Amino acid sequence: METKLSSRFWRVAPWGALTFLLFSISFWHFFGASIAVQVGKKEAIFSVPPNPFLPSIVSGVLALLFVMLGMAALWWLQSGRKPVPLRYPFASHKGNAELSVRLLLLVFLLAICSSLPTTSRLNTCRACLWTANQAHEKFKCFPPEGFYHFSDGSGVHAGMYAIGSKGLNKFGFDKFALEDVQANRTRFGWPFRTITLDVVPRESEWHLVFETFWFANNLFFSFLGWLCIQPVFGARKWLFRFNKSAGKSGQPAGTVSDTDS
Repeated sequence: METKLSSRFWRVAPWGALTFLLFSISFWHFFGASIAVQVGKKEAIFSVPPNPFLPSIVSGVLALLFVMLGMAALWWLQSGRKPVPLRYPFASHKGNAELSVRLLLLVFLLAICSSLPTTSRLNTCRACLWTANQAHEKFKCFPPEGFYHFSDGSGVHAGMYAIGSKGLNKFGFDKFALEDVQANRTRFGWPFRTITLDVVPRESEWHLVFETFWFANNLFFSFLGWLCIQPVFGARKWLFRFNKSAGKSGQPAGTVSDTDS
């Protein structure tokens, strides 16, 4: 009866939701911290565009570790009062082994989806890039330091670029802001938000926004997909047991197996 509880939705769903929440918090913290450190170096010419792969791996490991510690603590509290001969091992207690495998698959799914981008190419002016437009409007021109990092109502904005003194054109507009660039746009999924990154490879330049628009490449839908397939695993196990019991009950009572003869 203990192992049958492992396939029940009511036990898998809370642990999966906790894992997803821990992954989201960790990913937001580590990816944001990595961007802050990178911008803090103030060396745009050597700047490498931010990549969420390492923060997603670290977040997945930490989320799984804390969830496993929580499961171990509950196992210890529930089995500590029983005599030693009646205690279940951690792996078999309420199907902890199977639940751990399912949570590992969830973490793997979140890490892959957060690092799997959709990419497109843009040819437009620098100030026309949606990721850089907010910085241009906020500072009236791109900061001469060659970087920016701030937050507003539309999200978190960061960028690095190698800027020179290009002056104004004959109409009084900043030549650097209106310069045509070829940017590679990448959108990453993040829980409850979307990360948009524009990279100008020829200029060692990138602009990034943590958007409030959360439908594009959102990891929450990956979690919902993982949650929806959990009853499928339970139904598959039930069908396997049903077919096995039906095969045994279908054997005539007077027949003798080869091993008995």
